[in-house]
Amino acid sequence: MPLAIGYVHRVITPALDRPVYLAGFGQNRVAQSVHDDLYVRALALTLGETRLVLTALDLLGLARAHCLEIEQRVNQTWPRTRVILASTHTHHGPDPIGLWGPDQTTSGVDPAYISAVKDQAVSTIVAACGQTQPADLRAASARVPGVAKNARDPEIVDDELTGLQFCAPDTGKALATLLIFPCHPEVLWEHNPHITSDYPHVLRREIEAATGAPCLFFSGALGGMMTPDVKEHSFDEAEVMGRALAQAALRMLATGPVEPVEALAHYRREYAVPMTNPLFHRAMEAGLLPNTMTTEGVVRTEANLLKIGPAWLAAVPGELLPKLGLELKADLGRAGARVAAVIGLANDELGYILPPEVFAYPENPFEPGDHYEETMSIGPEAGPRLMGAMHFLMETADAR
Repeated sequence: MPLAIGYVHRVITPALDRPVYLAGFGQNRVAQSVHDDLYVRALALTLGETRLVLTALDLLGLARAHCLEIEQRVNQTWPRTRVILASTHTHHGPDPIGLWGPDQTTSGVDPAYISAVKDQAVSTIVAACGQTQPADLRAASARVPGVAKNARDPEIVDDELTGLQFCAPDTGKALATLLIFPCHPEVLWEHNPHITSDYPHVLRREIEAATGAPCLFFSGALGGMMTPDVKEHSFDEAEVMGRALAQAALRMLATGPVEPVEALAHYRREYAVPMTNPLFHRAMEAGLLPNTMTTEGVVRTEANLLKIGPAWLAAVPGELLPKLGLELKADLGRAGARVAAVIGLANDELGYILPPEVFAYPENPFEPGDHYEETMSIGPEAGPRLMGAMHFLMETADAR
């Protein structure tokens, strides 16, 4: 039985008839116009009894409670469907978290918009599951130097682009392309007032023009700060970066073998992380963030492992620093992956996930110096707990 795929996308750009607070930099950055639309893109994969939907949202992040709700609603139509909802982490879309409102005491979240996004996500995923087109797979990875840098630890850079291209078995024609790259979508910077998905918009556009097939983009282990290596933070630079990545993707996918997908599997591990960040505690007390802590002071989240033929994808619930991302990909390779990648901000947004040996919370979190990432992390246990969960999943996958 061959792999079957279905793809649907829908627009989630907010209306500008009321203030839209853009997420990712400072407060009170109000959208003035739409440069390019934001989307939810769903790729449904079905093999035998397994159905997995990879869903990309042009948002900064989406809390786990929303992701669980979306999956539960999808399962009312398509039972036993597993859903991965990963945000591209654009810094030029509506605030979906609450920290980027008009001031430091007012949430930037529009509940009506979040409700509409969830509705669109459910309908998009349900529609994608209803399409079943046979597909083979071409999977590859390649380094793309010079487009991204690590602003925190310049010597630790992950510049690997990973691509999964699903092709028609009879002709080899591309049916859908999935790309993963570990870099913040923030070519445009803090003064940009225009809604945009940043360089992923250009990357997807170029791939779709070249292949005649849809393209999804996921951010990889972009923490620490994996950021575009640009000078002017302009739309022209976003065009250059997006095109460079697209050209690299087309080159690496042009020569790889197309092969049937003989295995499709999904493994999920729920785990708990202590919430120790005093800023997050204050934000929850002020109502800027929802209080997701249990009575024991922990936040429950999840890690996911996806096996799609030769490709193993670790889906992690936040912004993994590249040191841990590189370690995780190496572990996946040792576990049997021919192509290994990390999908960041998947089914949750916990903020930065750091190696414990470099975690140092600053004395003054409002002037963090070289330790900004710690002020946007739930705590030093986020990294060890995630890596423990992922190793458990790898052992589970290996045992099966």
